[in-house]
Amino acid sequence: MQTLHTLILVMFILCSSLGSILAQTGPTNDLQNLLEAKKSFVTNPGEDDPLPQWNSVNINYCSWTGVTCEDTGLFRVVALNLSGLGLTGSISPSFGRLANLQMLALASCRLTGPVPSQLGQLARVQSLILQDNNLEGPIPAELANCSDLTVFTAAANRLNGTIPAELGRLENLEILNLASNGLSGEIPSQLGEMSQLEYLNLMENKLQGLVPKSLTNLKNLQTLDLSANNLTGEIPEEIWNMSQLLDLALANNGFSGSLPKSMCNCHQLKILDLADNQLSGSIPSSYGSLKGLEQFMLYNNSLQGSLPDSLSNLKNITRINLSHNHLNGPIPPWLGKLSQLGELKLSSNQFDGSLPAELFNCTKLLVLSLDGNFLNGTIPQEIGNLGALNVLNLDKNQFSGSLPQGIGKLSKLYELRVSRNSLVGEIPLEIGQLQDLQSALDLSYNNFTGDVPSTIGTLTKLETLDLSHNQLTGEVPGAVGDMKSLGYLNLSFNNFKGKLKKQFSRWPADSFIGNTDNKQQGLSPRSVVTISAISALAAIALMILVIALFFKQRHDFFKKVRDGSTAYSSSSSSSSQATHKPLFRTGASSKSDIKWDDIMDATRNLSEEFMIGSGGSGKIYKAELENGETVAVKKILWKDDLMSNKSFSREVKTLGRIKHRHLVKLMGYCSSKSEGLNLLIYEYMENGSVWDWFHDEKPEVEKKKKVLDWEARLRIAVGLAQGVEYLHHDCVPPILHRDIKSSNVLLDSNMEAHLGDFGLAKVLTENYDTNTESNTWFAGSYGYIAPEYAYSLKATEKSDVYSMGIVLMEIVSGKMPTESVFGAEMNMVRWVETHLEMAGSAREKLIDPKLKPLMPFEEEASYKVLEIALQCTKTSPQERPSSRQACDSLLHVFNNRTAGYKKL
Repeated sequence: MQTLHTLILVMFILCSSLGSILAQTGPTNDLQNLLEAKKSFVTNPGEDDPLPQWNSVNINYCSWTGVTCEDTGLFRVVALNLSGLGLTGSISPSFGRLANLQMLALASCRLTGPVPSQLGQLARVQSLILQDNNLEGPIPAELANCSDLTVFTAAANRLNGTIPAELGRLENLEILNLASNGLSGEIPSQLGEMSQLEYLNLMENKLQGLVPKSLTNLKNLQTLDLSANNLTGEIPEEIWNMSQLLDLALANNGFSGSLPKSMCNCHQLKILDLADNQLSGSIPSSYGSLKGLEQFMLYNNSLQGSLPDSLSNLKNITRINLSHNHLNGPIPPWLGKLSQLGELKLSSNQFDGSLPAELFNCTKLLVLSLDGNFLNGTIPQEIGNLGALNVLNLDKNQFSGSLPQGIGKLSKLYELRVSRNSLVGEIPLEIGQLQDLQSALDLSYNNFTGDVPSTIGTLTKLETLDLSHNQLTGEVPGAVGDMKSLGYLNLSFNNFKGKLKKQFSRWPADSFIGNTDNKQQGLSPRSVVTISAISALAAIALMILVIALFFKQRHDFFKKVRDGSTAYSSSSSSSSQATHKPLFRTGASSKSDIKWDDIMDATRNLSEEFMIGSGGSGKIYKAELENGETVAVKKILWKDDLMSNKSFSREVKTLGRIKHRHLVKLMGYCSSKSEGLNLLIYEYMENGSVWDWFHDEKPEVEKKKKVLDWEARLRIAVGLAQGVEYLHHDCVPPILHRDIKSSNVLLDSNMEAHLGDFGLAKVLTENYDTNTESNTWFAGSYGYIAPEYAYSLKATEKSDVYSMGIVLMEIVSGKMPTESVFGAEMNMVRWVETHLEMAGSAREKLIDPKLKPLMPFEEEASYKVLEIALQCTKTSPQERPSSRQACDSLLHVFNNRTAGYKKL
C-alpha cells in the first residue's frame, strides 16, 4: 500500500512538472515573444525596472506582472495589461506574434515610436488600448485585420497621417477613440460601415473636409465627438436620425449654414455642443423635442431670431450657453420652468425688454450672464431668490432704477457686474452681506448717488472694486482703503469730497482722478505718484543688487568667453552687407527662404508699430511677408567682440532642428554686422501668450478672455508639460529651457500651447555679455525662478519643472506669481499650499473667478492640477517629479476630465 501511495505522489509531481514545462516551452512560443518584447522597453538610469519579473530566469511567464494566461491548461497568453506602469521605449512587433492575445493595454505610459503594423496579426484581439503615450507616425492599415476588435483607443498621442479607410472593415468595433493627435485629411466614409460602433471620438486633430453622411448609418452610436478640427460645410441633416445618440460635440470647427431642422429621432440626446462655428439662421423649434437634453451649447456662432417657445420642454437642461450670436427678442418667461437650470449665458446678443419675473424661479442657477444686450427696465427685488448664484453679469445694458436691496440675499455671489447701465439711487447697504464676493464688484458707468456704504469695507475677499463714473458724494470710507485683498480700485469721476485717509496712498492717482473736491489727507495725488515711484525704484535697485551679485560670481567665466571668442571669424564679418543664413530649407514650414530685406520691408526696418512683445533676450516683431506668410522676428544685438559667430550659428542651427507640436518652431535666422543685429525667425502664434490672456488688459484681449474656459486651460497645461517633457527626455542631449513663464507659452489659432524661447538663454549666456538689449537674459524670470538657483546659479531640469509648476498655478488661479494678494510673508507656492488644505470658500479662492462656477468634475480637476503644481514646486529639487512624471499626471487628469458625464 505504501508503494502505491509513493507511486501516486511521483505521478502527481510529474504532472505538475509537465504543466510547468508546457508553460515554459509551449507551442505558442509566448515566452520567447514576451522576452523579445521587453527588449523594446527602456529603463532609464536611476529608475527601477517596471517589469523585474520579465526575465529568462523566471520563465513561469503566467505569473509575470500584467500577464494573464487562459485557464485551459495550455498556458497561452490572452491578456497583457501594462497600463500605468511608466514604461518607456517603444511597442515591440513581437506583441503581434502572441496568437491568442485578446487584450493589449499599454495606456498612460511613456512609449514612443510607431504603432507596429504587426499588431494587425492579432486575429483574436478584442481590446487594443494605446492612449496617453507619445506614439508617432500613421495608424497602420493592417489593424483592419483584427476582425474581433471591439475597443481601439489611441487618444492623446502624436499620431499623424490620415485615418485608414480600411478600419471600416472592423464590423465588431464598439469604441474608437483617436482624440488629441495630429491626424489630418478627411474622415473616411468607410467608418460608417462599423455597424456596432457606440463611441467615436476624433476631437482635437487636424481633420478637414465634410462630415461624411455615411456616419449617420451608425445606428448604435451614442457619442460622436468631432470637435476642435478643421471640418467645414453643413452639418448633415441625417445626423438627427441617430436614435441612440447621447452626446454630439461638433464645436470649434468651420461648420456653416443653418442648424438642421429635423430632430425627430434624437430623443435621448443629453449633450449638444455646436459652439465656435459659423452657423447662421434661427434655432429650430424642433429642438424642443430633445426632452433629455442637459447641455445646450451654441455660443460663438451667427445665429439670429428669438428663442423658440418649444425649448420650454427641456425640463432636464442644466447648461444653456448661447452667447456671442445675434439672437434678439425678449428674455422668454418660460425659462422659469427649467427647474434644473444651473448656467444661463446669453451674453453679447441683441435681447431687449425687461427681465421676466419667472426667471427668478430658477433657484439652482449658478451663473446668469446677460451682459452686452439691450435689456431695460428695473432689476427686481426677486433677484434675491437666486440664492445659489455665483456670477451675476448684467453689464452693458439699459437697466434703470435702483440696485435692489434683495441683492444682499445672494450670499454665494463671487462676481457682481452691473456697469454701463443707467442705474440710479444709493448703493444699498446690503451689498456688505455678500461676504463671498471675490472676483469683482463693478458698478461703474451708472448714475449712483449718495455716500459709499462703509459695509463695502467688510468684503474681505474682494479683489476688484470699480465705482468710477457715477455721481457718488461724501467721503470715501477709510475701511475701503484697508481692504488688503483689493488688487484694483477705481473711484474716479465722482463727486467725492473731503480728505482721503492715508491708507489710500498705495493706490495711483488715476484711481481718484475726476473728483475735484477730493484731496488726500497729508498726501496729494502728486505725492501718491511720488511715493509709488520711489517704492518702484527701491524694488528695482534691490533687483539690480541681486543681479550684480550673480554677475560677480560669474565674472571669471565671462572673461574666458570674451578671450576665446575672437578665435572664430564670422562668416559675415568680411562684408558690411546683411547676410541670410537659413537654418534649413523650411519646406512645409515656409513658402520660401526668408531674407534680411524681406524682414526689413515687412516691419519698416523694425518699426515700433510692428512690435508685439519684448523680453530679456530682445524685442519681438510681427512680419507679414509678401508671400503671404506671417512670422515672428526676435531682435538680438550683435556683439562682435564677445560673440563667436560660428558658435552662435551652431547653437541656433541645433535649436532649429527641434520639432514638436508643443514647441514654437525656429524657422531660421538672419545676421547683419553693419546693422549690429541678429534676427531669429519663428512661426507666428496668432493668439499671443498665456500671460496676455490672463494679465493683459487691452480691450481686444479682454474680449477673448471670455472663451478661455476650463477645458482650454487644461489643454494648455498638458501642452506645456508635453513640450517641456520633449526637451528633457526626447532630445539628445537634453535641452534645458531656463526661462519657463506664462509669456513664453504661446497659443496658436486653435489655442494649442507652444513653448517658446527654449534653449535661447543658453545661447545668449555663452555668446553675450551683459550688453544685450536687456541684461536680464540670465536663467529665469522673477516669480518663476527655483529657490536653489539663488545660491547655485545653475539651471537644471528640476528648475525647469519648478517654473512649469508656477505656470500651472497661474493657469488655474489666473494670478501672476508676484501679485500683492500673496502678501509680504507668502509667495504663490505657499498661498496655493495653504488654501489647498482648507475647505469650502477658502479653498475656492484658488480658482480663477472668471472660471466660476465650474461643474463639480471640473472643480475637482482644477484642484488636481494644483496638487501636481505643488509637487513641481517642492523646495528640494530631489522631491520634484521629472517633467515626464508631471506630464503623465496631467495627462491622467486630462483624459479623466469628463468622468461623470461622458462615457470612457
